[in-house]
Amino acid sequence: MSCDNVEGFTLVTADGSVVRANASENPDLFWALRGGGGNFGVVTEFELKLHPLTSVVLAEGLSPEPGIRRLLECWRDFMAEAPLDLKWNIDLRLAPHTKEVPAELRGRPVASNSIVWTGDPETGRPYLERALSMCSPDSVSCRTVSFLDLQTMADSIFPHGRRYYTKSGYFSYLDDRTIDRMVEAVAAIPSPETVIELAYLGGAAARMAATETAFGDRSAPFIMNLLANWSEASADVGNISWIRGLFNQLRPSMRPGVYVNFMSGDEQDRVPEAYQGRWDRMVAVKTHYDPHNFFRLNQNIPPAKHAAGPVPSS
Repeated sequence: MSCDNVEGFTLVTADGSVVRANASENPDLFWALRGGGGNFGVVTEFELKLHPLTSVVLAEGLSPEPGIRRLLECWRDFMAEAPLDLKWNIDLRLAPHTKEVPAELRGRPVASNSIVWTGDPETGRPYLERALSMCSPDSVSCRTVSFLDLQTMADSIFPHGRRYYTKSGYFSYLDDRTIDRMVEAVAAIPSPETVIELAYLGGAAARMAATETAFGDRSAPFIMNLLANWSEASADVGNISWIRGLFNQLRPSMRPGVYVNFMSGDEQDRVPEAYQGRWDRMVAVKTHYDPHNFFRLNQNIPPAKHAAGPVPSS
């Protein structure tokens, strides 16, 4: 995770002070900034731990509707033992109407696979082949890309002016019933840009001690983000209700917790859930650096005088 590789911050606090935060200077603030969002000030400088990585292998492919359930079962069981060099994300969605997509898949429910291998390409070949074996052959691509290109290729996916709504959660395990509900839901997606995003957070992220940063639960490795993306205000009700309905169906199988970057503006009541056992410490840091809650247009951690319970949504 990015927050695990930050070694220092410079920020401007609510009273205009310039503050340094690292392992030896203001360590509580350093802890809170690694996962606590924009609650404590405006960060003007990050010092990051770097890793040597110039290029990666990127493989992509679409799994047709009849094979989605089998793919998810395979992915669920495989990722727990996957090598650290492998990142395999799956989006459940309707296949776009583009020339890169086989004609027979366009507009149909698919699982969109994105696999990144950061190690030696030959060592990674069998893992990529295994993942791509469940994809339509005409949809498969595999290429080496620079790390910079990998980090910027999604920049245009969420343009300003469109409408978005999300709900997210963690699973310790994707049981068969949860998979069935996801597969059934894909056929009813109200917008071709709406997706069920699935990622696995084990590996290096799980090796960081739970108390070392403010980031939420590291013990539930499966993270899901229900992301609605549409263009017209007249479609608000249909898209939002689809997200809420599916989330409510899946909620009983989830672990408590939510990733703050996947929260919509109406989920202020879930902010304590994002930090759980870290909440009191977060409130204490907030109270010290922003006692009047100047930085509040966010997944807000209110200072102590406002922190008796969750803040109502505005």
